[in-house]
Amino acid sequence: MRTHLPNPRTTDPRRARTASALSIFLIALLAGSCPAPPKPQPPYKPLATLEEVMHGMVIPNAHVVWKSVGTIITKEGTEEIRPKTEDDWIDIEASATILMEAGNLLMMEGRAKDNGKWYDLCRALVDAGDGVRQAAKSKDPEQLFTRGGYLFDACQACHFQYRFTEKDPNTFRSH
Repeated sequence: MRTHLPNPRTTDPRRARTASALSIFLIALLAGSCPAPPKPQPPYKPLATLEEVMHGMVIPNAHVVWKSVGTIITKEGTEEIRPKTEDDWIDIEASATILMEAGNLLMMEGRAKDNGKWYDLCRALVDAGDGVRQAAKSKDPEQLFTRGGYLFDACQACHFQYRFTEKDPNTFRSH
């Protein structure tokens, strides 16, 4: 008569835990080596070119901001230009919002010149537009003037980096 002795490989709890841990590790390793499913693409479809965004959105709305506040000094006297009505402030705020979002649009694939400096300069446009928007919301003409200057600086920084070098480097225009 034969007696069965217990199998140490199946009855030792340490071996069972080790085998379980090894199995989990191998499953995780195999799962990690599988390629990730493709990232779904956003549903947007950019149609306007970079130039169309600039001429249709950025330039006209930047001019709204820049023409909204300032001081003109002539031999006849001094003229202070300020938003006068609630609608004036609303128009400036709307233009600032468009400028902020235009900065985002300029970073989209198909419009972005590169993934480095271009992004930084577009973010500067977003930030400058937001600063103008905040000044318009607070109805502060002094801040509007200051933030309009930051907007000008953001535009010029990009133009000097990309626009003037691509066309005639001796051309100095703000748009």
